[in-house]
Amino acid sequence: MYLNRPALKAEARACMSASGAKTYLTALVYVLLSLAMTELLSRLLFPTDQIYYVIDFENRSVGLHIEPEYYTRVLTEPLAYVIALLLELALAILDAGVAVFCLRVARREESSVWNLLDGFAQPWRVLGLVLLRGVLIFLWSLLFVVPGIVAAYRYRLALYLLLENPQLGVTACLRESKRLMTGRKGELFVLDLSLLGWYLLSAIPFAAVYTLPYMQTTFACYYLAVTENDRRPDEGGRFGRAYGREQDRQRRRDDEREPWEY
Repeated sequence: MYLNRPALKAEARACMSASGAKTYLTALVYVLLSLAMTELLSRLLFPTDQIYYVIDFENRSVGLHIEPEYYTRVLTEPLAYVIALLLELALAILDAGVAVFCLRVARREESSVWNLLDGFAQPWRVLGLVLLRGVLIFLWSLLFVVPGIVAAYRYRLALYLLLENPQLGVTACLRESKRLMTGRKGELFVLDLSLLGWYLLSAIPFAAVYTLPYMQTTFACYYLAVTENDRRPDEGGRFGRAYGREQDRQRRRDDEREPWEY
């Protein structure tokens, strides 16, 4: 059963409203941490004194210049690459913390900025999922671009399943995500398209403080709706299209009733 997209997004907004200002405070902390780690990562891997752009005004061209010393850094400065790797892993785990926070917001449960650190409670499971999912998507992409995109949608729910089911292994979460997304990849693609403006708005500095929690809470609501519908296929849950059509019919009936009929 397909889901009622407008109702889903309206629920995400209602959940954010119920959560209050801490939703945006958590997003601000996440954005600041991500920017700081990304900047440090960039300086470690691409030092400005060894890699820089050269502008040739005479020929009207821009070229990337790499000093010969850069290619020896792996041997002479291995610590920089070790730190860079740890930062990459920390960013992946921090993303899991965002998923935990938004799941709690979507359920209208108590949440706080400290939920950003929840991914560090099970770092190896999170990293194992991120790496294995990345490998699978990459292998499918070798066939062509489209199979890679399909694979990305196939495993979109795997992280939520991992965070909510400690008893499930990484491969089990990927298989369960594949099962839940059977027949729903196009639906999620359309949901992504409906948020395209929000994705573009996120390119503005610090606009992600507002756009990120809305989009991630919407996806958390989508995950909850899909799992609810999986448990109750005949009812479809609050976001089933049949539910939405029935609500519209009820509103039309109410509009057509005379005042004394209420």
